[in-house]
Amino acid sequence: MNNLLSFSIVGLMMVLLFTLTDPFMYWMPSATQMIALTIATALVCFWAGFIIREGAGDERETVLRMHAGRAAFLSGVIVLTLALVIQGLAHAIDPWIPAALAVMVFAKLSARWYSDRNS
Repeated sequence: MNNLLSFSIVGLMMVLLFTLTDPFMYWMPSATQMIALTIATALVCFWAGFIIREGAGDERETVLRMHAGRAAFLSGVIVLTLALVIQGLAHAIDPWIPAALAVMVFAKLSARWYSDRNS
């Protein structure tokens, strides 16, 4: 899969996520439109996060994938921590933010523990 297709899929995912959140209250979708948009966004996010460019390769490709995964994890932690601080200062913390942050950190520690134990 070439890089143009990968970036196109990421661009589509960003447009769908932006449309789903509708930060400027530009449109008022019906319930059916919102469900369809949510399902389409979830499928694209799932495909972009789990399936795209996950083929096996040589050692160099494995190291590059590990670096990309680490950068993605750290970016997620930074964004969620920033959201937690901003919402904490506003006294309105969305429970999904600390839950997502806790799951990310727990998954990393569990994977680390498993790999240290089995290597």
